[in-house]
Amino acid sequence: MSATHEKAALGILSLCLCFAVFSLSSCSQTAPPVTTPAAGKVDTYFGGPFSVVGNSVGRSSSSFDHSANQIGVSAFVSNQSLLVPTQVLSGSFTKADTGFLAVSENFLTTSSGQITPQNPPMSGAWAVEIPGAGALANLLSVNTTSNPPVISAAPVAMADNTTCPDFLNSTSFLYVNVPNPNRVSSVDTSNYGIVSIVTQGSDVTFSATPTLIGTQPGTASVVTGGCSVSTLGALTAYPLNSFGQTSSNLELISIGKSGLLASSFNTTGSVSTVGAFGGGFGVIGVQELSSPVDVSAVIGGKYNGFMYAPKDSAVSGTYDVTVLASAFGNHTGLSLPCAPLVATVVGNYQRGNGNVSRIWSANTIFGGEFLTAGATGNVNDPSGQLGSENCDVAIDLGIQDTNNAGLFPNAMIFIGTTYPPFSHSNNWLCFGTNDGCAVAFPAAAVVGQVQGHYVIFVAASANSTPPAQLPNSAGGSIAQPFGIYLFENLQ
Repeated sequence: MSATHEKAALGILSLCLCFAVFSLSSCSQTAPPVTTPAAGKVDTYFGGPFSVVGNSVGRSSSSFDHSANQIGVSAFVSNQSLLVPTQVLSGSFTKADTGFLAVSENFLTTSSGQITPQNPPMSGAWAVEIPGAGALANLLSVNTTSNPPVISAAPVAMADNTTCPDFLNSTSFLYVNVPNPNRVSSVDTSNYGIVSIVTQGSDVTFSATPTLIGTQPGTASVVTGGCSVSTLGALTAYPLNSFGQTSSNLELISIGKSGLLASSFNTTGSVSTVGAFGGGFGVIGVQELSSPVDVSAVIGGKYNGFMYAPKDSAVSGTYDVTVLASAFGNHTGLSLPCAPLVATVVGNYQRGNGNVSRIWSANTIFGGEFLTAGATGNVNDPSGQLGSENCDVAIDLGIQDTNNAGLFPNAMIFIGTTYPPFSHSNNWLCFGTNDGCAVAFPAAAVVGQVQGHYVIFVAASANSTPPAQLPNSAGGSIAQPFGIYLFENLQ
């Protein structure tokens, strides 16, 4: 993605994923299973934001037609005077052997603000869906101001938007904040947190405790928004009665019936506000379970999703390193593809530069991005046709919080010598030697279940000690926020 190209925040990635349980009477209850839709059903979701140069699309509703294998996205477009959703993308999808959906876009958004037909359809977008609940994707946009045009991945997360929440009693959710791509150098106000939600009529009250990684909980807040059925589905707007406005502190929150929560937080302009959840570009969360999660079962699962690093602005070949389709759980620390990661982490352990202060625990899951050499350059292709995912990232969940089931506040992320822009044939050598490089930094993770499948959301901060840091093309590293968003593979 060019330096001038605006990026979305994943909320995954920065459209924000969100779901919540419908009509539960207590925060101690778990989310009920939601039946996977039969063939022919059209599932609708909400997500946001989806941004391109000159044409910021703040929030969007999406449909997945499983009978025709068609996808459509409609959104508010900032360069239009009317607050009426416009179709900004249409296309088709096919399911790969890995469980990812390969999306071909017939129409997509360009940096000129035009919705442009593609003939032939543009390929290279990918999605992961829990049908009827939500999806994660890296839908494409084109920067037409560069020559040749640059195709960029716009991270997006979508959630069930069919009904307003109905919580007679307070119901707890765990969440991670999604990095704001336009404010990655600023000091974080929240990286993760716990929020209790209760409803009274259309009023939805959020009692949030935001937290920074490695510190005590921040300032708690209690705010109230209002839910209504809008042109983008059943959404909760905060501040109350702000839906339809263009204010720079508007937060739209989708609380679906499947047990996940997310928001799209518009923080443009000079207004300083932390929204309903304490900061970021929105949140991704999941309902807290009634009992501690089985960590061995979580670690034993296989997951698809995306890694999001908004400060990695370089484009190499046909992939954008800000958002990478990834998988975890297909490898172990003893697997051959993980050998460079293991060797460099062990080799850097307690080395003088302090890059790796400890080795991972037994509560660790291994994986990485699908990035291989293709005919036109490096390709982020999770179809499986170019091989399995790399093993250059380890997520150590650490110890589960004793008071909040599914919260892992002292997680750790390990990055190995083959992480992009480097590879097995071109290792990251941050010491200028052949020893290879690795880094480790603190993170927070939340784990829950949606339709009987685990979901994992991880956040790391550029402001932690040590900070989250990823390699750059010069052989050094750059501090930046980092997110990993995963759905258990339904294959």
